[in-house]
Amino acid sequence: MLQNDLSLLLITYNRRQKLQETLNAILSNNSPVKNCSITILDNCSTDGTSEMIEQFITTHPNIRHIRHPLNIGGNANICRAFEMGACSGKAYFWVLCDDDKYDFSNWAEVTKAMEAQKDIICCADYIFPSAQDKTDPAYQIFQLTFVPAGIYKSSLLTGDTLINMYDAISVMFPQSCVAIQAINTHKTIHALSKPIVFNGLHFPDKVDSASLSYKRGNESWRMDRIDNMRWILGFSNILSLVKDKTIQEKCMAVAIPYKDIYGNWENFYNCVGNLYLNPTDFNYFLEIYKMLPSTARSRFKSNFSLKIKPPKFDSGKLHLSEYVFSVRNEGRHKVLRILGIKITFRRKKI
Repeated sequence: MLQNDLSLLLITYNRRQKLQETLNAILSNNSPVKNCSITILDNCSTDGTSEMIEQFITTHPNIRHIRHPLNIGGNANICRAFEMGACSGKAYFWVLCDDDKYDFSNWAEVTKAMEAQKDIICCADYIFPSAQDKTDPAYQIFQLTFVPAGIYKSSLLTGDTLINMYDAISVMFPQSCVAIQAINTHKTIHALSKPIVFNGLHFPDKVDSASLSYKRGNESWRMDRIDNMRWILGFSNILSLVKDKTIQEKCMAVAIPYKDIYGNWENFYNCVGNLYLNPTDFNYFLEIYKMLPSTARSRFKSNFSLKIKPPKFDSGKLHLSEYVFSVRNEGRHKVLRILGIKITFRRKKI
């Protein structure tokens, strides 16, 4: 029976109405998972979510409600859900969000994939341009950034993977650590021929933009890196775990022109070029740059002339304040000095 092999974990925070719709979907009469163990990780909601969950429990004893006494952050809640799922004692676990849509008409394929002991069953397919791309590791990693896209074999989550997940809380994609480890170790990923779960952001009744931020719940004070985090920066950071450089670069090549990311390469060059020109964001530019395909790196090289020299302080020629930070024009070039590092660049039209 399915309830002996699969546990569901549902993460939520202050989305009472969306969570109610999700619970109605997964507990409906035609839902194959309605009798599975369902653990809801409530991130200290304040909008009546907790009370609504308790009402569901009165008629659905297979629901377990864990309300965190403090908001631990959305990404930490993802990590906790994966950890609990892997330790549930079931062969597979599925982590769900509170705002997506479901169509269980193709669940028979999920059952076959579980019987075949597939390591990851990819239940979404809006990233894949064609059926052939469903076996491509780069497309698989990109699709599995969507949290509910994967049903995971519990044995995939090792201690090392879990540590990487918690380390990745600040870069937006802790869930990707499991998929990347599966790719690194040549595990089997089966992408369904017809999806089961659909991204709620692709529907007219999607949540408002203020409810999308992974910073929700911490509006008062945050580290600069959290405030400055961008999708492509977080994706670049998590790709550092991919052992195959070719796959790293293809992941970037697949993601950047995708319609919900930059849409095309020109938009990407212009946006990331601004990071290059801003001294406070330059390190972020480098983190993205090193993961780019060679053609994209060449494009930047042809538009920006970058030279980095080691720090060298000569009190007779350079004032101490200029050593810390200065900007000068030297002919057709602009020269930045940051802590003694000299950066010379020339910008052309992109």
